[in-house]
Amino acid sequence: MKKIIIFIIASFVISSFASCITIDGKFWEWAKISTFYNCKPRALERGRSGFDMQSVKISLGRKFLYIYIDGRSVTGLKPDKGWGARKTSVRISFKSSQSPLNRVRIATYPSKPGAIKISYPHTASKTFGSKKDKFWALAKYGNKYAFEVQVPLIVSSKGIHVGANGGPLIRVSESYSSSRKNLSDILINTVDDKTHRLVDTVEFSIKKGEL
Repeated sequence: MKKIIIFIIASFVISSFASCITIDGKFWEWAKISTFYNCKPRALERGRSGFDMQSVKISLGRKFLYIYIDGRSVTGLKPDKGWGARKTSVRISFKSSQSPLNRVRIATYPSKPGAIKISYPHTASKTFGSKKDKFWALAKYGNKYAFEVQVPLIVSSKGIHVGANGGPLIRVSESYSSSRKNLSDILINTVDDKTHRLVDTVEFSIKKGEL
């Protein structure tokens, strides 16, 4: 009986999801999706090179949460021809606004094209994707670059969890009573994969009803 109830809730919850996006490095699929968060200008240090974030788009699919991080490839303080972006590791953390210890981290690595690593407390890290079945890709248009990332979703009677069973909620089901406005806080870091130095960072929240 419990499985049937969860199935009905899941069917209702995903009925209004956006069309699926393909992780293929083609930016035009995101043209009709509005910007979720504009990143504040950050004073980059002269010796840092990598990816300077400018805006973030988020789209909720049937099985995945799609994230698009737009910005500049930089070497030091100056834009480059993609060298900085190509050696960037993107780290995306979702933290429950109600339970800060409930945290999921998603990481991309230049040495593992298409694959993401998902870490969740008290469980073994999992790897999703490959060169053929991409869970992340680097897009280029003009002088700009963008990272596309897809993260698995889990549906329960409470709503939609991101990254892991019981992970942070990004959408609450109508049957789950909750008065909180903020569901999850998102922290995105871009890191130089060669030096492991932080290049850029941004943090914002997903509020109830936004996805």
